[in-house]
Amino acid sequence: MGVRVRIVLVALLLIVVVALAVPFALSLADRRTAALADERDRQLEALAAAAAATDVPLQLSVDRYFDVYGEGLLVMDADGRIMAARGLEAADPEVAAAVGRTIVDAPAPGWGRILPWHEKALLTAEGVRRDGELVGAVVLAVDPRTAARQIAQGWMWLGVCCLGFLTLAVLVARGLTRWVLRPLTGLERAVAEMTEGVAGPPADVAGPPELRHLTAAFNTMAQVVRASLDRQRRLIADASHQLRNPLAAVRLRADSLERYVAEDGLSTYGSMSAELDRFENLLQQLLRLARAEQVSGSRQVGLVDTDGDATDLGDVIAERVAFWRPVADERAQTLRCLTDRPGLTVQVARHEVEQLLDVALDNALRYAGADTTVTVSAQPGDDFVDLVVSDDGVGLGAAELAKATTRFWRGGDDRSGTGLGLAIAAEITAGHGGEVGVEHAPEGGLLIRYRLPRAGDPL
Repeated sequence: MGVRVRIVLVALLLIVVVALAVPFALSLADRRTAALADERDRQLEALAAAAAATDVPLQLSVDRYFDVYGEGLLVMDADGRIMAARGLEAADPEVAAAVGRTIVDAPAPGWGRILPWHEKALLTAEGVRRDGELVGAVVLAVDPRTAARQIAQGWMWLGVCCLGFLTLAVLVARGLTRWVLRPLTGLERAVAEMTEGVAGPPADVAGPPELRHLTAAFNTMAQVVRASLDRQRRLIADASHQLRNPLAAVRLRADSLERYVAEDGLSTYGSMSAELDRFENLLQQLLRLARAEQVSGSRQVGLVDTDGDATDLGDVIAERVAFWRPVADERAQTLRCLTDRPGLTVQVARHEVEQLLDVALDNALRYAGADTTVTVSAQPGDDFVDLVVSDDGVGLGAAELAKATTRFWRGGDDRSGTGLGLAIAAEITAGHGGEVGVEHAPEGGLLIRYRLPRAGDPL
């Protein structure tokens, strides 16, 4: 919008400048042309007076004029005899026509406007009168090149002034549009933050009065929306936290009842214990999600500094692979580690990288199936590192891939998961300016890709 406004303002200013500069430039050329014509008319009158006097050496005056001005001159009487000449030929058709008009006292055509590129000589003539009678004519070939250069210099300075004015106008238009549109930029940022659920600073109240009122109203609305979102987030976190103690008490009592359960009720008791396990896991994941949202939002608006966080991916991958290998062995699965380059570091805290890997490995080992291979690798880029966990299991369909990071979504045959693992991972990576991708693995199963900011190679 700002660029379009500046283009319109500059276009209007350019039209105004051209409308003023073109007439001024032509007026400048007309004034210089008129000044040259007046000067040559006076000199012609003096030469005509000298030609009318019989005691003046006319050729000497003509030679002196030619030596000073370098302009051709011809003096001819009414009978066609050349009285004096230098630089002009009587046989020239234009010279003959000028002499003919002057001898019959016909009006002389006016000079055309001299322009910077004008080089052709301009013919002007004056009648020689003796006792009021036309007895001859003086023809002068005026050199316009000096006047043309002066006009070109005047036009150049005019162009410089116009260019300077346009530059100043562009700077003023830029400052004006930035002042007017700055509140809109702040509103755009605030809307984007609200869309992403980030509690950023309020938009600056600046600019014209109308925009100041709009920005103030938006800030008020944003505060209400953010307060509502914060209350919802705190409600989830507080409810999850408060439910942990009663749930722990229920778990303790349920465990103590196991030896009193009859044999035909053991199945029901086992189902109840499994549901309690799932409930405990769900509360734990809700707390993690609420925490991840809070930290992610703070990082995105710069309230939390991550410059000091640097984690060696190779070390974390080796540790988590060793942790999950017994689980893989128990399920007849192969867990391997492939790193294209050792020593890669990312700008993410170690415990968060561990959590990202745990989410991806838990999903892969739980859903890939028996006799499958799960691979962990790190692939470096220019400013990022891709942390990849893939398997050669059954994978997901195209429709399921699009829902994989949605909160509380689980596969059709999943009865133990909470559907929050990848949602938590997405919040963690988004807080660092990264992203999560769920794709089809080249080996046929599922691939989870974490794109994380690179911290640089160790020395």
